[in-house]
Order: sequence, then C-alpha cells, then structure tokens
Amino acid sequence: MNSQYFYFVVILLCFLSCKQEKSQLEIAKDQLPGTYFELKKDNIKLFLPVYFQEFSKESYKELIDMLPDSKEKTIEKNRFNYLKFSKGNTYYFRDIASSTLINVKMTKFMDFSKKESSYLLGILSNSCSKYASILQANCKKITAGYSGNIKTKVFKVVYELSKKDTYKAYNTIYLVTSNHKTFSINIFSNNNKDYNKFIEKIIVK
Repeated sequence: MNSQYFYFVVILLCFLSCKQEKSQLEIAKDQLPGTYFELKKDNIKLFLPVYFQEFSKESYKELIDMLPDSKEKTIEKNRFNYLKFSKGNTYYFRDIASSTLINVKMTKFMDFSKKESSYLLGILSNSCSKYASILQANCKKITAGYSGNIKTKVFKVVYELSKKDTYKAYNTIYLVTSNHKTFSINIFSNNNKDYNKFIEKIIVK
C-alpha cells in the first residue's frame, strides 16, 4: 500500500453498526456497486452508491428551483440555505431517485479521540437542533459511536428528524480525521440506511 494513501480499513467502523437498514452490509466491501468522486480541492476520493450525482452549489440551487411547489421543495430549500453558508469547501451529492442528499464539508483539523466523544456529540446535537428548528421539526439521537486507529478517527451519530405524523427523515453524520485533515459527511435521507462500508473505502491523500 502506498504510504501517501490512508485507507479506511474494515475494522475501523465495524462496531459503529446500529439500527439501520442492513441490505448493503451483506455485500463484501470490494464488491460494493458504487463510484469514486474526487474532491479535488482537498485530495480526497469519496466512494458513494450508484446513482449519486455531484452538483456544484449553483447547479444544486437550480435543481431545487425546478422542483414543483411542495413540502419537499420547501424542505430542500431550507436544507440548502442551511448548508450553503458553512465555512470550508463544501461538496454536494444527491441520489435523484431517493432524494438522498450527501454533503461533505471540510473543517479545521481536529485530532480527536474517544475521550472527546461526549464533546463531539454535544456539538453535533446542537447543530441538529438548529437544523431541525429551520424545518420546524424535532431532532432525536438514535445512536452514536467512535472508532479510530493511529491514522484515522471517526465519530458517527444518527439523528431522527420528525414533525408530528407528517414528516420523518434521518441525518447521519460521520466526523472524520485522517492524514491531517478533518471533514464531516452529512447524509440526509428518508431511509435509515447504513453507509459504513462506503465510508471505509474513502481515500485521503
């Protein structure tokens, strides 16, 4: 293995499995159907399931504007407005068929460990609450966990966003530090799917 590359080894996220849909967990990591996307500004290769497309901030806004007026359009517009003001390079990916949005945001380098887990959870829970208030919804933590080795640290948390009986969605967050870089992967979806095996295939140069 080239020392320039840091691969997310299989054991890194094995204990992070939670009450999520397991359909992809039975597939071997090297057989996952997906595509690598290069985050060129930050020398990261992100592996995502098939059917995901990358959008610039401008093209994603245009995509939302093209949606017919509906609850989905209002949610997407509020979500986009929340994300676009984030500091650091931001990348947008969306599965058009399922309306699943993945947002990758670079942040200031932070070499965290397991003992900082409660602190990280507090920060991310506060962020989820602020985001939920924009949607006029509630934010509830489903699960959270940490895993790390000498090269890579990952903190994962899954939230349920709900509004009475009219709306339910999930926000899965992976906070990753590897090769002196820190970034978050935010997954917004109507389904609580497990993306661990895809996260394991990320390459940080």
